[in-house]
Amino acid sequence: MIELLRLLSLYYACDNTAAQRMLTADEIASCTGHYAAIKSHFADTDTPDRMAGYKRFKIWETENAELVVQLRKGRRL
Repeated sequence: MIELLRLLSLYYACDNTAAQRMLTADEIASCTGHYAAIKSHFADTDTPDRMAGYKRFKIWETENAELVVQLRKGRRL
């Protein structure tokens, strides 16, 4: 769970930065990696499907809305 929270914090930091300014090429590559790791985390390990991982991630965000707000604000838990 700690690794997931770390990835989510990085992903939301990327999202917040992208809302403020253009990301550099290095930032885009890094952020894309974080997002891919999150989708992989939520994908079925037997048959990894990133779209299914994305859908599960979105469901998780809905079910954990308060935590998502805190992570998006960059607050330490």
